[in-house]
Amino acid sequence: MNFYKGVDISSLLELEENGLKLYNASNQQVDALDLCQDNGVNSVRLRIWNEPSRVPEAKGYCDLEHTVLLAKRIKEKNMHFMLDFHYSDFWADPGKQRKPYAWEHLSQEELAQAVYDYTKEVLERLTKEGCQPDMVQVGNEIRSGMLFPDGEVPNFTQLAKLVNAGIQAVRDVNPKIQVMIHLDQGGKYVFLKEWFDSIMAAGLLPFDVIGVSFYPFWHGTFMDLKNSLEGLVERYKLPVIVVETAHPWRRSVDGFVTEEQERIAGFCAGIKEQGEVMKLLMNIVASVSGDMGCGVYYWEPLVLPMEGQGSWANNMGVLDLDGHVLPGFAEFGFEREDYSEEYMLQVFARLKAKAEEEAEAMSRMPAGTNLVKNPTFKEGENNWMLIKKQENIQTQVNMAEGYLEVNSNQNYDFCVCQDVYITQKGKYHLSVQYRGTNTTDCRVMFYGEQICCDTRVRVEKNIYPTDDMWMRYDIEDIELQEGTLNIGVQLNTPPVMGRIREFKLWKVK
Repeated sequence: MNFYKGVDISSLLELEENGLKLYNASNQQVDALDLCQDNGVNSVRLRIWNEPSRVPEAKGYCDLEHTVLLAKRIKEKNMHFMLDFHYSDFWADPGKQRKPYAWEHLSQEELAQAVYDYTKEVLERLTKEGCQPDMVQVGNEIRSGMLFPDGEVPNFTQLAKLVNAGIQAVRDVNPKIQVMIHLDQGGKYVFLKEWFDSIMAAGLLPFDVIGVSFYPFWHGTFMDLKNSLEGLVERYKLPVIVVETAHPWRRSVDGFVTEEQERIAGFCAGIKEQGEVMKLLMNIVASVSGDMGCGVYYWEPLVLPMEGQGSWANNMGVLDLDGHVLPGFAEFGFEREDYSEEYMLQVFARLKAKAEEEAEAMSRMPAGTNLVKNPTFKEGENNWMLIKKQENIQTQVNMAEGYLEVNSNQNYDFCVCQDVYITQKGKYHLSVQYRGTNTTDCRVMFYGEQICCDTRVRVEKNIYPTDDMWMRYDIEDIELQEGTLNIGVQLNTPPVMGRIREFKLWKVK
């Protein structure tokens, strides 16, 4: 298989209709696909939604008609074309896999038939228009399943029937079109292995490529990614592609990535750092044994801060504020023969040393007298309340090492909390340590809440999980009265693992 240097530019038509203008490194205005090709891009990925006109936020884009228009431009440039079926009228990802409105009341058998018919209809239309895709994704980031609730994990039997319907439709249109199965958590081999083993046992039809999302501020370390890709190739004998990734080119108050997430990624937000991340990812994928690492795709690189575009457009694209291409985009000129093991290992060593410094600094932070009872769970669940809103949530206390672990193989809501009595009013400091996996729509919140008479005080802080190391999260200068303070960590998330330890609450002197 070729080495694909790809971009997902599904929003391009909307952006162009809103006045997007692009400029190359020579300050010349250029067409979007020309800009991509000039920087080494050889493949384009497009998402397709069933009836986005039913969802006001979608503005009708990414439907079949818009897909045909953009696919024709891709084929006119002789570029490889990947089509990503969401099987939804709007976004589908690990946290949300909503059925199209037209399919909401179908039986399970009717739903599988709808997947087959729709997939076939779309591909036949694209074929007729002369822009048939070279590769098709059956579902988008479907580790938690798709078409909820019918195809929600852990119901792998029904999920396999739905995915198989899509695979069969592709095969019936043209068996030469490659089929990809796409999951998030590219750096977490154990999650990917569990999922593929389960769905294959449930009767998944053969497919051609494993695609993974890997955002370094969510999905593990770069070394995790390398080990995961190697593990997938060894176990399933299929090529692997990082089909979604990105890195911020600047810090922005309204941007997509926080400074905490930058630390997790190991690279600051910056123009130089964006290029370094792309270069490292190209080398990691090219390093996979047997030339089975087959490409890297940047998700929505051609974005500018425009009204209605959201925080991603503020700092995650490869364009500056005036539409000029940033130098990091040139890393898509990478070829397999450019791979350097020495370079890759040097960067790994630097990132490891940086992570160790962060961990050491965290351990040195002082604290006063801790008011939390059983803060490290070394007395089991004593003094803690565990609230599980779904049945398939597993919790386990590691009393030896002192932490609580929570996990589930489906989307879930969970809270661990404790009531602490405050005897003296004043300012307090609250902290916790967290370690866990992360993905799209993963929401983890550290909080404290006190209600006294008519006064309610609630403080909270977002946790951006990483499984590379324990991270400490602090909420400072909380004004509290005498009375009960409820503290805890809440998870509202797709299937991820979380570990919690070292709750601390002390009065500031």
